[in-house]
Amino acid sequence: MLEETRSAEHLPAAERAPATPPLPGRIAQVWKSETEGVHLRVLLASRLAGLLPHFGLSRLRTALYRLCGVRIGPRSLILGAMELAGPGPIQSRLTIGADSQITAPLYADLCDTITIGDRVFIGHHAVLITTNHEIGPHWQRCGGWRSAPIRIEDGAWLGARVTVLPGVTIGKGAVVAAGAVVTRDVPPDTLVGGVPARVLRQLETG
Repeated sequence: MLEETRSAEHLPAAERAPATPPLPGRIAQVWKSETEGVHLRVLLASRLAGLLPHFGLSRLRTALYRLCGVRIGPRSLILGAMELAGPGPIQSRLTIGADSQITAPLYADLCDTITIGDRVFIGHHAVLITTNHEIGPHWQRCGGWRSAPIRIEDGAWLGARVTVLPGVTIGKGAVVAAGAVVTRDVPPDTLVGGVPARVLRQLETG
């Protein structure tokens, strides 16, 4: 009974309702939260790229993504539409090296950096996620979020529908089997697969 009748000033700081800012401040907060995921250059490039046929006009599509600010090395190709998401200057957080190929569609959560090396091939419907949430209390299990970069090193190959989670590095020459969910670093020159992904075998290096 006493617990139910505590006044607000006696509540722990974490349980008190935050002070309501003035109306202009609230409008500014709402506007900022509503527009931080709007990236006009990326949106325009994605819309134009989406009009191009899959596996067709890939050099033009790749040039569109370069024009919007994505760093893409020479001779790399984007074969379909990429969905790039996140707050702030997301296009600067994606780097693709030389001689790589993104089959697409690809979803890239760019709350942190995603670095794709040289001669990397990624199959269709891959998902690269740099953000995760902590498990919260019972009244809201989705807690605070954190981000961590993803790195896919030279010569790696990701099959179709692979999902890579935050903070993961996929080593040089590694292969990730189709449908795998990668939750931890993948050693170089290994084949991994499954949910969660585990090492299936070592690959030749000669």
